[in-house]
Amino acid sequence: MRLANKRALVTGSSQGIGAEIAKLFAAEGARVIVSHRPSGRHRDEVVRKIRRLGGKVSVIHCDVSDPKSVAAMFSQIKRELGGLDILVNTAGLSDGAIWNTSVSKVTIDMWKRVFGVDVFGTFLCTQAALKLMNRGSIINIASTPALVGDKDGLVYASAKGAVISMTKMLAKSLAPRIRVNCMAFGSIDTGWVNWLGQEQLRQYKSAIPMGRLGKPLDAANLALFLSSDESSFITGQVIVLDGGEVLH
Repeated sequence: MRLANKRALVTGSSQGIGAEIAKLFAAEGARVIVSHRPSGRHRDEVVRKIRRLGGKVSVIHCDVSDPKSVAAMFSQIKRELGGLDILVNTAGLSDGAIWNTSVSKVTIDMWKRVFGVDVFGTFLCTQAALKLMNRGSIINIASTPALVGDKDGLVYASAKGAVISMTKMLAKSLAPRIRVNCMAFGSIDTGWVNWLGQEQLRQYKSAIPMGRLGKPLDAANLALFLSSDESSFITGQVIVLDGGEVLH
């Protein structure tokens, strides 16, 4: 019960990595807020699993790219829970067409859509969370292409690069009261895998020394560590979770 009596908001947690983090946090004793856009079709399943674990859960609809929606979510959290101890900014825009678009066809609208959720959403939620946190942990999400480059996903990698810079800046300004870290994922087996052709998928797998794609539970275990007292002297760090992929 490493998160006993902690109050944790996991954005974008109706499916994928966010859902796995929410379930593990609940199993470790946290009161979890599952936050998702109104179209989060897997929400009920996630909530049922958390309750089967004996966990306490609240559900809030929120578009993290919309300041009014974010303000409403945090007002509800304040009313229901009185404060917040952990924020995991998992919400991100998923669009295979943007991921696979060649440089010559990337549009300004693509930049606005991805940055609106991944960058501005991360900041808006962090800014609002600070009003409810006395001490605690904030965890952001990035990806290895933001660190080493890749031939695919230009817009996404650029957004995650901004998140990495934001993490380091916030860690300096918010210490020692609040720790801010970032998880940089390599190839994790979530919905984005469906964007890849068979040859693309083979290339991704062959580049991983551990011989497999990462699992959402791998990501959740890292988030648990960064949220717990076990990591109380860690802040401003970008922790890579990729099975050794960037070493290849």
